[in-house]
Amino acid sequence: MRLGFRAIPVVLLLASLTVLVLPRRARSVPQYAARNGFMCQTCHFDPNGGGPRNEFGFAFAKNRHALEPEGEKSPFHELALTNRIGENMPVYLGVNQRFMVLANAQVLKDSLDRFGFFNMENSLHIAFQPHPRLTLVYTTELNVIAGNPAQPKDAWGMIGGFPLDGYLKAGRFRTPYGLRMDDHTVATRNGFLDFLNQRSFLPFDPRNPDQGIELGGSRGPFFGRMAYTNGASDPFGVSGNTFAEAKTLKLGYNAAYYQGAISLYDDYRKETSSLRRATRWGYYGMTHRGPFSVLGEIGAGTDEREVPIPPFGSKINKLAYFGELDYAPRRTVNVRVRYDYLVLDRNSRQSVRDNNTYSRYALEGEVVPVPFGELRWTLRHVDYKADQFSFVSSKKVDNENQMYLQFHFSY
Repeated sequence: MRLGFRAIPVVLLLASLTVLVLPRRARSVPQYAARNGFMCQTCHFDPNGGGPRNEFGFAFAKNRHALEPEGEKSPFHELALTNRIGENMPVYLGVNQRFMVLANAQVLKDSLDRFGFFNMENSLHIAFQPHPRLTLVYTTELNVIAGNPAQPKDAWGMIGGFPLDGYLKAGRFRTPYGLRMDDHTVATRNGFLDFLNQRSFLPFDPRNPDQGIELGGSRGPFFGRMAYTNGASDPFGVSGNTFAEAKTLKLGYNAAYYQGAISLYDDYRKETSSLRRATRWGYYGMTHRGPFSVLGEIGAGTDEREVPIPPFGSKINKLAYFGELDYAPRRTVNVRVRYDYLVLDRNSRQSVRDNNTYSRYALEGEVVPVPFGELRWTLRHVDYKADQFSFVSSKKVDNENQMYLQFHFSY
């Protein structure tokens, strides 16, 4: 079985490369609409992307990541579908499921440490838009684990129509820091140390919403977002942090062939805490030419402790970045190479810095055999700069190899 699983990504890669030599039936577009000179709100109700799609985004997905409809020879040429219930019932429905076959080799080089199935996501999206100046979005995570009920995720309302194409959002939403990546394991997000120590670059989980308010707008090619949220605080907590002090700012520029933005996140824990302050700042940029697109992000920041820990002091400085090159020669296939770099403690002591430095090399791809159904595969190698020990087994571990095949269903 292991041999067969190891062969799956190879087969998919060969299939992807085979597609490259076939005649093209439509003009190539980047994998995501944002890489074609669009903003996130071109395809999504959320100005920061993700969640339910609007009508344009739904058509983009129906066309298998292309602006043009399927060709006449395609079995999906006359596929007449919509995600909107009706003209007098402006309710938009969406689903998102990710089911994975995954494996990794960490402790021993000649065998797998893990192999199995994992239901990563089961989301139900509902969006109401009674008129263009009011949008309500609700997302529920349908947890399939026995005994765990459905969990509410995003739940927010947004009022638009303000000057500078401005909006006001209030409720539970994803913090508008940096890119809202489809892959949360990149270095500038939750990172790729799930099977080692589960540490990450950001002081919050980008997969989960925070609570607060967000203001945004744009003027010409320039756009901006700022949010004030709870962060690590809980106003109803009986002890600890009860004051909301998380602030996010994002300023960007978007043109036909380039988009970039700087971001700042600061969470000050006003009351006594082991971590007094967490600050992050970063920059991302993306561009494309023909079937190629390039995407990258760099971030840095500081965690400030309440009480210094000798000899490390009171501050921990972090650094993370990634860069990727995508090749999408036609609507049904995309091949990607990516490099991630993560330093969780830029200590002046070389041994400490080396023990917190990690690199990841990835070869990935997506194949879209049918509208709303996608196969994703990944081959990844994680390089630990210094010897590491597994938080699960406490054993010394070698560099890690990761593989997965993901079935992604969305509507």
